[in-house]
Amino acid sequence: MISLSSSQAQIVEAPLGCAIRVLASAGSGKTRVLTERVRHIMEHTKKDGIIAITFTNKAAEEMQTRLEGIDGFEERCWITTVHSLCQRIIDQYGHAIGLPSDLHIYERDQDRKSVFLQSLRDSGTDVDAFLDVSDTETKRDRERVIQNYLDQFSVVKRNLLSIQEIEEKYSEHGSFLQIYAAYQDALLQSGGMDFDDILVFAVRILLEQPWCAQIYRAKYKHLCVDEAQDLNRAQYEFVKAFCGTEIRSVLMVGDPNQMIYGFNGSSHEYLCENFVEDFNPQSFTLSENYRSSKAVVRLANKLKPGSQIEADFAKTGLAEILAFQDEEAEAAWVCGKILDLLQPGADCGGEIEGEIGLSKIVILGRNRFAFQSIEKELDDKKIGYSLKKGERHAEPMSIFGKVLDLGIRLRLNPKDWVDGKKLFSTLKVQFPSRWGDDLQLENLAALVSDAAIAYPELQAEVLRAIHHLDIEEPNILKFCTGFAKRIEELSLNMESESSGELERSLLELQEFRGLWTGFKRKGLGNTLSAFRNAIALGQLFDDASQQGLTLSTVHTMKGLEKDIVFLVGMCEGVFPDYRAQTPKELEEELNNAFVAVTRSRRWIYISYPQRRMMPWGDTKFQRPSRFLKLMED
Repeated sequence: MISLSSSQAQIVEAPLGCAIRVLASAGSGKTRVLTERVRHIMEHTKKDGIIAITFTNKAAEEMQTRLEGIDGFEERCWITTVHSLCQRIIDQYGHAIGLPSDLHIYERDQDRKSVFLQSLRDSGTDVDAFLDVSDTETKRDRERVIQNYLDQFSVVKRNLLSIQEIEEKYSEHGSFLQIYAAYQDALLQSGGMDFDDILVFAVRILLEQPWCAQIYRAKYKHLCVDEAQDLNRAQYEFVKAFCGTEIRSVLMVGDPNQMIYGFNGSSHEYLCENFVEDFNPQSFTLSENYRSSKAVVRLANKLKPGSQIEADFAKTGLAEILAFQDEEAEAAWVCGKILDLLQPGADCGGEIEGEIGLSKIVILGRNRFAFQSIEKELDDKKIGYSLKKGERHAEPMSIFGKVLDLGIRLRLNPKDWVDGKKLFSTLKVQFPSRWGDDLQLENLAALVSDAAIAYPELQAEVLRAIHHLDIEEPNILKFCTGFAKRIEELSLNMESESSGELERSLLELQEFRGLWTGFKRKGLGNTLSAFRNAIALGQLFDDASQQGLTLSTVHTMKGLEKDIVFLVGMCEGVFPDYRAQTPKELEEELNNAFVAVTRSRRWIYISYPQRRMMPWGDTKFQRPSRFLKLMED
């Protein structure tokens, strides 16, 4: 066992079989406690299985790495995200509640919109009249209406609302329940489900078919939940349904001060109130920050008084708050400071181990738009950087990449008219009269040869190859090797204006091969369907390829840290976000600021521009964020 403080050891070594709640502030070693508790359970039981639920796939991989090597780890311990766990339950027992087999996950928002619009058409609704659209110039309003409906559908699912609750909540919108039901029916008719359905269906399976839950409980006797402050109702009810009355060994770890996913229905009440009422846990608090410098801890305590305790051995650190004339001046200073820090022999006062490199620095912003001037200045100064993204896989750009992606989706789910339409549109071929034909990829290949697209024969070959793939045990490596050779052959005779298409095709093929290699390495399955779901669930996301300086929003930096943090754009209306109006919303924005500050191990520079260029071209004076005033006091 690694070294633990007395407070941490008390949690790790707590009696087995009891529920435990840990309120762990930033930098207090919650991941260490969670990991060592799992180790302790494994070492003090013979066969008990353990499930550890993490907030991200990356966190799951890091925890798994820490525990590898323990005897029996692979057989007894399952570290996963809640969506991946629920997906496994649906794959195995979805039929028990009447779900179609191999349900496809619509992870892209645009696909959900397509399903919603089709559900309106299928119900005989005049879409333009429904969306109150009278001309093509109101497309933005149309998108807003569609998105609002999809957001409300998510509210229904994340809160597991009953029919009665839906009718009460949307009583002023008498047709809402009918519209929602039509959307759900359209999803299932296309052989698909959205991300929120994964939780909804899994909870239904466990509650409506108790024997399914008993199969899991027979093996897994202990459950650990990380980042529990960000649970929403569906996630918490899943934990309850999974445990039933049998499993009491539940460890929940979280920090109410870091609850920043309220837009997903998250609430710290599930950790702080519901869990206490339902499981009567032993409660512990970890407040000592072992990660951050004294300067960072003191700044964090100004935002959340009394939340952090300085570690005795903590470095002094540095915290500066700066104002600049405008965003360009702010960006120039940040980039200039980074170049100064990168100078050989730059004095770090012994506070940063080794030389300062770009990998030790992050620029944080409340949202993606905070980086516009920063990115331009970084490009001008030739400072390499990458924007940290979520775990969703980016859509391919080449025709070949799109055919490969969409073709596999349609092979797995011939009823998937959403991706089917995108595939036929990409290939500039007319849609079929009906969907669901098992031979439609082969039939499509015959039509593509004469299509007005780049390299039609190549696209036809891909379609045929996908059609002939063995779904249960596809030879993806052979598939990739063959098409890499085919693309290279075409490149020998390519015209200069089409070289970009072939180059992009080869890169996306290599990326596809890398995803398959990662899928097999992680032992996530063997089938084409399991591979497709692993991509949709973000299990194959790998940010190791990101080079240089990191740019990140606060949400995508959650759970990570760097030695040096630049927190930019700290203006009212930006941070806190202008949409935050209620006390609850403003409290969550304060949590965001707390998370941003505590991403720093050693130094933090916080800045804001006194003027900003607005999207419509005007320059507007800015007030410093109310959070800056808290930190300056």
